[in-house]
Amino acid sequence: MRLLPTVIALLFAAMAACAADASGTWAMSLEAPQGSTDATLILKQDGENVTGTYKGPRNEAPAKGTLKGAELSLTVSIVAAGGQSLTLVITAKVADDKMDGSLNFAGQNVPFKATKKP
Repeated sequence: MRLLPTVIALLFAAMAACAADASGTWAMSLEAPQGSTDATLILKQDGENVTGTYKGPRNEAPAKGTLKGAELSLTVSIVAAGGQSLTLVITAKVADDKMDGSLNFAGQNVPFKATKKP
């Protein structure tokens, strides 16, 4: 009977150890139709909640979202040229110090890869 609580505790500890960690500074390489461009994500994770900053070629804005397992989902509201508001939706799979996903805005899906900076 005493073994069951120990086994359950070990399973939860193993699951927590396997959970992805989005915290840190990520160097992004986006493959837009106009060509490649770089951006940066600076993220802080608290449980499943993720907050931070998106720094694009022309914009810098707050990012907010979740990390569930290895699936990251972020929303970034930016002000584009001419004062137009745009919402960027970033989705990615996080594995160790790598991220693979897409950035969606105005109906365009831009794939990206990111690496966590040391």
